[in-house]
Amino acid sequence: MDRILILAQFLLMGFSVLGIAAGAPALLERHLLTLGVAFGGTLAAALVPPRWIIAQARWLYALGLVALVAVLVVGRGPAGQEEVRRWFQLGAFSLQPSEFMKIALVAYLASFFSRRGTDYPIIGPVVAIGLAAGLIAIEPDLGTALFLLFLAAFILIIIGVPFRRLIAIGLLVTLIVASIHGAFLNRFEYITDRVDAWRVMNLDPTLLERWEPDRGERIKNAIYQPERARLVLRAAGPLGHGPSAELPTNLPERQNDMIFATITYAVGWFGAGMLLLAYGLVFARGMQIATRSTGALSVMALGLTGYLTGQALMNVAVTMAIVPVTGISMPMVSAGGSGLLAAGLAFGVLHASARRIGLLEVSP
Repeated sequence: MDRILILAQFLLMGFSVLGIAAGAPALLERHLLTLGVAFGGTLAAALVPPRWIIAQARWLYALGLVALVAVLVVGRGPAGQEEVRRWFQLGAFSLQPSEFMKIALVAYLASFFSRRGTDYPIIGPVVAIGLAAGLIAIEPDLGTALFLLFLAAFILIIIGVPFRRLIAIGLLVTLIVASIHGAFLNRFEYITDRVDAWRVMNLDPTLLERWEPDRGERIKNAIYQPERARLVLRAAGPLGHGPSAELPTNLPERQNDMIFATITYAVGWFGAGMLLLAYGLVFARGMQIATRSTGALSVMALGLTGYLTGQALMNVAVTMAIVPVTGISMPMVSAGGSGLLAAGLAFGVLHASARRIGLLEVSP
């Protein structure tokens, strides 16, 4: 196991336990079990040769695609939202295919570009990215769909895909948005409400006065969560109030989407900086693995690093109301079995990649 990565992973897991203990102590026992399963996934993935993952990438992606289609048919969503279908309910446990598609898509892109190069007609990746993001958006999980697009764009730009190829992907994204906006997303008012709530909070508070009363009331409801998160962050102070302190206000999803605010209130702004530093270690080591690797292994390490750290940054941005609420969790920290397991698997592949290039032997 890579010592820097394992240090960062243990730090994140420690912050995860702290966040659940502070925000949802009734869930702590179950969360510890889930963390154990996620770390077991890390150990298992670290034993798998990265090249085997690359060799099976198309099958892994196809399996993920089948799961995304199946969840739209037999999946379930949050209580009271019958039209939302995001996970399979397996007894007392649930499985969310979109979390694992992040890893499958990274492996597929790594496999494709190692075989075809960066200046090859990329209709395959365009279709692969578009199908995965489109199916996730239909669940609807627009936040995860957009993150998948950003992650793919990050990979393609860093590995040097020519600009004309990137334009093709941009046109596909535009086509996806145009095709689902009017026909589908309007059925789910909360999505547009979240965007309008962000506009009111950050751009123009007078917008509330221009809408009809019903519309204005919905926007006020959408503002509630990010507004409460901002209040908790401000009240945290430099040193925090400890894990046993009650939050100064009700904060929905304090153990999941908004766990960064919960942790910050417990350990303060300096402690929150340590949490971000742990992700900084992941980014630095992941990029080091990517630069010392070649071909598909390099692309896969790049993509997995972007997944773990980019999603964390998006979660922090949502908590601080820098971007609209997306429902994006904090990898290896937020509650949620599928998210924790997927992050654990991603760490495991990075551990295996570090061993593959002999980086463990030169670690300080």
